[in-house]
Amino acid sequence: MTTFMKEEDACLLPTYEKFPFALERGEGCWVWDEAGSRYLDLYGGHAVALIGHSPAEVAEAVSLQARRLLFYSNLVYSRIRAEAAKALVGLCGEPGSQVFFCNSGAEANENAMRLARAATGRPLIVATEGSFHGRTAGALAATGAAKYRKGVAGLGSDVVHVPFGDLPAAEASIGAATAGVILEPIQSLGGAVMPPAGYLKGLEDLCRRKGALLIFDEVQTGLGRVGERSAALAFGVRPHLQTFAKGLGSGVPAAATLAVADAAAKVRPGMLGSTFGGGPLACAAVAATLRTLSQRRLWENAAAMEALIRETFRFPRIKEIRGKGLLLGLVLDGPTKDVRKALLEKKIIVGGADDPNVIRLLPPLTVSAGEIGLLRDALAEIFASRTAAA
Repeated sequence: MTTFMKEEDACLLPTYEKFPFALERGEGCWVWDEAGSRYLDLYGGHAVALIGHSPAEVAEAVSLQARRLLFYSNLVYSRIRAEAAKALVGLCGEPGSQVFFCNSGAEANENAMRLARAATGRPLIVATEGSFHGRTAGALAATGAAKYRKGVAGLGSDVVHVPFGDLPAAEASIGAATAGVILEPIQSLGGAVMPPAGYLKGLEDLCRRKGALLIFDEVQTGLGRVGERSAALAFGVRPHLQTFAKGLGSGVPAAATLAVADAAAKVRPGMLGSTFGGGPLACAAVAATLRTLSQRRLWENAAAMEALIRETFRFPRIKEIRGKGLLLGLVLDGPTKDVRKALLEKKIIVGGADDPNVIRLLPPLTVSAGEIGLLRDALAEIFASRTAAA
């Protein structure tokens, strides 16, 4: 361990279990450590490297904006903010939709719930078990994975959790006091858990019938990752509110809440606020990311790579492939920790999940068939060696 790694451990709270190396640079689906070793990154730094690591288009846009105007608040108009907002509405919204920019997925989700309450005049939120919406108080209250709420006091009592995929349970919980229903269309951290057929459309119908707003947390499912521009489009559902973060700025902290016209009409000055949300630097990154994503139609590559994985990853140890596009969970016949460790020894980075039997794949949407083949070959070697050892 190097001196600076020891200094980092000494000076930072021990909140993460880290890989035993320090990264120096990245390009496309690859990252290099300080010793010069190259790793194939099929986790994308928590799904952040949407269009690849350090994409030139974003780096150049950020550099140019930093030299022009690094920051000013939302009290002034900004050409680059307008460009970023228009791009997001055009990519994932509908006519009349409007955007609120902030800094993280947790903020975006809290703002979505606040908008739902403001638009309906109702206090309660229905969320789903097994979900993850962020670690700030309001987002954590909506998070359905109980282990993240354990030992945290002061979480809202105005959130009700129902089983993911259980439409009758949702119907029973949505009442006259329900402002909105928030959920991940695909539960990523839970293990790429898919919704049952008809469930999301059923929730939309329930919300419209009962006067509540449907909120899609698309922090991980959005922006082309599921093989379509958004999960809402992929599943043919029209939520009132969507939230985006992770890859929105290609690594520059940026997030957004996107509201359809009816929900946006309730917003008044002072209702929402963020000092750094929508700042020029972040918006330059957002605009460049969305421009590249749209010009290259990278959601089509996500769909193609999903098809390739489903067709060629036919190993007895893989019992199921969950998810959609390039948000996938390889469900093994037992815990994945040793397999993930073996992959790391082969210089391939993948992710885990709350389900210990799941390997999560969240690579940049630029990933190629050849790079997918490297993972397939590595898994074949690992599975064969363990079979021989048994």
